[in-house]
Amino acid sequence: MVRANWRQGITRAEVVVVAGICAISIGLLLPAIQKARAGANGNVCQNNLMQIALATLKYHDTFGQFAPGMDDQYVGELVPLLPFVGRDNLYQNFSYDPAFRTYWVNPYNRPPTDGTDDIPRPPDLYGCEGDVDIFLCPDGPQQDDTVTALLVVLYGTRGVDYRSDDSALGHLFTGSPGRLVMSRSHYLGMAGDFQTANLRGVFRYNSRTRIADLVRGPENTILYAEYWGAFVAWGGPPGIPSGWSNASRSAGFNYSSFGTCPNPNSGACDYVHSMGLNFGTFGALHPTKEGGLGFNVAMADGSVRLLPGDIDYATWLTMCSVIGPGGRPIRGEPTDVWADVD
Repeated sequence: MVRANWRQGITRAEVVVVAGICAISIGLLLPAIQKARAGANGNVCQNNLMQIALATLKYHDTFGQFAPGMDDQYVGELVPLLPFVGRDNLYQNFSYDPAFRTYWVNPYNRPPTDGTDDIPRPPDLYGCEGDVDIFLCPDGPQQDDTVTALLVVLYGTRGVDYRSDDSALGHLFTGSPGRLVMSRSHYLGMAGDFQTANLRGVFRYNSRTRIADLVRGPENTILYAEYWGAFVAWGGPPGIPSGWSNASRSAGFNYSSFGTCPNPNSGACDYVHSMGLNFGTFGALHPTKEGGLGFNVAMADGSVRLLPGDIDYATWLTMCSVIGPGGRPIRGEPTDVWADVD
């Protein structure tokens, strides 16, 4: 009979060997786990965007047109889309009271800016408050990671791209305590290029775009794109610390004019503070097959694509427009960033 030798415990040398093997295994496995996790989150982000696009098409089927990119109170198109993404409760809680010039000065939608972090209650839920899961990409900066949110984007021609009694303010973000209340969105509608008539997008000021208006076809026209925002050195007033700043779900749209990030060939993209992103550009940090970083877009046929952050600018403007190139586009730069002062 052969008897097996058994002893209790292992030697120090064996412990070292086992620990080394574990360390090597973890080192080899961790990148694969991170890659798999990023891929899973990327799928969630794409699925969210697809649901938004399909809800937008359902809105179009219901009303015969897409919602305006913003109305006379500068309410973005994601607000009227709420009933079509299963959040009619949030839509019913939003106030369109005409007594207020813009939606954000309505104290029912957002608390007045006083530079403090004291949120007055009631209401128990402000009109701009309440997260919508499919408006948020799990890979992107979440509300607790950001210091403020975009209220509206005002560029272009008075009476065409914004109200005739208003001024071009650029990217306007909320002060405190509204910055702590307003729910975020990682997806914004496409307004195209405000500088060139033929390159304007689906969602604009008081727009009533129809699928039939999409000259190049819905499969070639961008409805929405990812917008993760970027670092802004606010420096304090009005109650906003410097930090990552992205969009509210009330903002609705952004312009293609400012290009895309991350893009090493664009001086607008901030590689020091924002990993290549910029507060004025569309962009995200999803890995692409080519080894770069890109962002998701939803086309007007309901499909979703991952575009590289350094996509050719002329191609980008064309994909973002309703009509298509009718002249040489001029590239804009997001030079104006403001915080509201009530």
